[in-house]
Amino acid sequence: MSELNFRAAVLFKQNNNLKIINIKSKNKLSKGQVLVKIFYSGICGSQLGEISGVKGKDKFLPHLLGHEGTGIVKKVGPGVKYFKVDDKVILHWKKSKGIDAKNPVYYFKDNKINSGKVTTFSEFSIVSENRLTKIPKGLDYKDAVIFGCAATTGFGIVNRDVKIKKNDSSLIFGCGGVGINITQAASINKSYPIIVIDKFTKRLKFSKKHGASHFLNFKGNFKELRNKIFKILKDKPLDFFIDTTGNTEVIEFGLKIINPKKGNLVLAGVQNKNKKISFNTLQLLLGKKIVGSHGGNSKPHIDIYKIHQSFMKNNIKIKNFYTKTYTLDKINKAISDMKNGKLNGRCLIKMHS
Repeated sequence: MSELNFRAAVLFKQNNNLKIINIKSKNKLSKGQVLVKIFYSGICGSQLGEISGVKGKDKFLPHLLGHEGTGIVKKVGPGVKYFKVDDKVILHWKKSKGIDAKNPVYYFKDNKINSGKVTTFSEFSIVSENRLTKIPKGLDYKDAVIFGCAATTGFGIVNRDVKIKKNDSSLIFGCGGVGINITQAASINKSYPIIVIDKFTKRLKFSKKHGASHFLNFKGNFKELRNKIFKILKDKPLDFFIDTTGNTEVIEFGLKIINPKKGNLVLAGVQNKNKKISFNTLQLLLGKKIVGSHGGNSKPHIDIYKIHQSFMKNNIKIKNFYTKTYTLDKINKAISDMKNGKLNGRCLIKMHS
């Protein structure tokens, strides 16, 4: 592979804007690596957390970001057997079939730019074979993006991690891209009621389009929120409390209000490493469960196609999951709009015209 030059959004310093720079790859593709021309990338809450440092100090700076996108295969490295040139693919962070290739390295003015096995905030990306899945027939590049993370995580939580069934009561705290997909999956499974909570009113109204039966605006008063929740539930216990925020107070609150005999607290958000959670373990001995979700335990090469079929069967319009499309030059604006609640569901970054 001759030297490749392309634009990318790179994180040089935590709690700062990404820098849009021209980077290059000097080396040939290694075993199991695939060169993909990126058309669209999503932005997940995980990237917001990386930028703000919720997991602590980032020892890999500077590095590329993004784990959800779509593109076309331009070149394959040695040993790749599941993909060929011109395959249309979804990029995802969960492992799938194929080789688990080593991380690529890029350069900016001869300085090393680190990368994971999949990144999407760039015009091109060298990706590990097992972080790719072919786009299902009938999906275009734009609609397929959410299958890289948001849909597989959301549906995985509902159908793999905790198996929400008809008439189970569920509460989703935080209705960003993953929260909306959890809501949609719970609705398909005929959960009731489905209560969605967020601090942004626009997001709450958006959640109703994806199956929420009730939505509550939260401004910090947990006692008031508890009363509103139990008013909705009437005499019914809360079976599932799914947190997508990672907020420690929300997590503690969720554990308190779930069904005391068999309620599930599902953790889908990333907690700030400097924050601690406190609870009485007796709650667990009496029947409550805490379930951690790692990407919905999804298997992309299986779940992407199953979820797509479910969308078609239930006449769900994938375009309704997206709010706005930005260019790569405007990626920091997109990130800011996400943080400030100006967007519903997922936004997209368009890499090429």
